[in-house]
Amino acid sequence: MEDNKIPQKVDTHIVLPMEKVEEEDESCREKCHKNMKENLILLLLFGSVVFGCGFGFIIRASTTMTKREIMYLQFPGEILMRMLKMLILPLVISSLIAGIAGLDAKACGKIGLRTMLYFGATTFMAVVLGIIMAVSIQPGRGAKRTDLARYGSTKKLHASDTFLDLIR
Repeated sequence: MEDNKIPQKVDTHIVLPMEKVEEEDESCREKCHKNMKENLILLLLFGSVVFGCGFGFIIRASTTMTKREIMYLQFPGEILMRMLKMLILPLVISSLIAGIAGLDAKACGKIGLRTMLYFGATTFMAVVLGIIMAVSIQPGRGAKRTDLARYGSTKKLHASDTFLDLIR
């Protein structure tokens, strides 16, 4: 008979001696400076929000403003909001196109079908719920239409209104 020897376990781990890396002892000031550089945009955003709120509270408490002055003060914020709205749609559409491009045709078809079914079902439920609520509540039933003013006065326009509308 042959001798069946069981192989011995061999240690395959290799330990390499490594030089100890001395950790640099950073001072608290250096750590704070490093963290501030990494989070600069967040800190600037937070600071601008605090500054804007403080500025608004000071302006509101110190003076009484006319509607025209309020309109001038609101104009930059209105332009910013319109620019942000203008950017949202292209970003969403490009994200959707990039996501769909990464899918295979079969998965894309299934997702599209589910999306259309979901959209159709929620729209149908919203329409049915709206009709039920309108019939049950009957909005405007008790309104006295004779008390409503038929004609109003128009606002006097200034040249600044026209220029601001051109920018908007």
